[in-house]
Amino acid sequence: MKKFIFITMSLFLIISPILAATNDFTADGNITVSGVTFGSGTADMLIMNGSTAESWEFSGGSFTVTNPGTFNVGSSDSSVKSIKITQGATDVACGENTSPGTSYVTLPTAAATYTIVPYTTTDCTSLCDPVDNAATLNSFPTCGAATCNTGYTLSGSGSSATCVSAGGAVIITPPEKKQTSSQSYDPLTGKLTVNDGDNGAAKKADNQKQPETAMSPVAKRAIATLKQITDDAETISSGDVNKIIKAINKKRDLAAEINYGKTIVAKIAAGSGVASETRNTITSFVAYGTKTTQALGAGERGGVINSFKASFGKLPEDLSDWLNVIKIANGRWPDKTSERADNRALINFRIVYSRDPDKSNPSDNAAVTIMAYGLRPTDRNLDSEKAAIKIFRNIYGYIPKKATAWDVVRAIAYSGATR
Repeated sequence: MKKFIFITMSLFLIISPILAATNDFTADGNITVSGVTFGSGTADMLIMNGSTAESWEFSGGSFTVTNPGTFNVGSSDSSVKSIKITQGATDVACGENTSPGTSYVTLPTAAATYTIVPYTTTDCTSLCDPVDNAATLNSFPTCGAATCNTGYTLSGSGSSATCVSAGGAVIITPPEKKQTSSQSYDPLTGKLTVNDGDNGAAKKADNQKQPETAMSPVAKRAIATLKQITDDAETISSGDVNKIIKAINKKRDLAAEINYGKTIVAKIAAGSGVASETRNTITSFVAYGTKTTQALGAGERGGVINSFKASFGKLPEDLSDWLNVIKIANGRWPDKTSERADNRALINFRIVYSRDPDKSNPSDNAAVTIMAYGLRPTDRNLDSEKAAIKIFRNIYGYIPKKATAWDVVRAIAYSGATR
């Protein structure tokens, strides 16, 4: 009976232009999805035996899956070298088709609709951290291949491997900060540097002496006192949503909590096995923020959590963790350090600037710290960020997607470090 069901579904798929599964779908045997768009042609994809989902659909060459459980997709076509899973315009998973017919990529379990896209090349490296192209700090199969981008060669092996310039590396031009007003800071001193724009005059703003009335609401985050940061951390770490909304004088928004819980927080917590209490606290932080993180917005607050997770290998759970999250959100150096994050930052600094950082140079120090821990800028400069994204893509060969990649972009845009 199981074999008959499998054959019937496969034949029906081949002759039908649109096939949508019913709710609570389970693959009773490998199922062939024929005619999936593959470059200028098509390829046969496989839903692997035992895969589950709320539904899946094939229409006009597009193969999508909605709310997957454990859903594995492969291909028996040897010309398919890798398989990407996308959500909207974002790549969320990738796997190489090293053994056609048996290799597969597993979809995320977060509730969403995902698209399966076959590729003619082993194209999973864009889902690695920048340093993952050099070492073995990887989440996806090809990241462990220990290869470097164009213009760089591999030095060392295993966890000590780095990418070093091989000559002919892309020459970059730092963003033109003098054209528009911007700000940056030295995380060691807490001093804010403000560039006024066309006149090119940079001035130092003493965090303790400059009147708050002279600064914009966003810039005020940069001079948040340690007491306020500590108060914020105590409030959010309590996990008491009523206390959290009272501190920022807002009403509770259950719809926002549910929405962010299913989207931003689901991505952050995916695969972490985090306790429900911790997840609820993260949802409250994303949905409401704190006094010193209101200017960031929900998406950026989620990004801060991702930067913390990338740096320390865990999600924030206690007061100490949340104190460091709030410090990162306010552009301050966290209390604790991570050897892995520091090493990754040093490697990426060398890749971007083709030299070792000068510890006596505040700009170099800021760049390494931003790369390591994701410190957020006081006042975003979108022109600088756009230029930094272009620089990042020229160097690494792909657009930034993961938290650590965006931390490199921030360092390029705001640290002031140069080649």
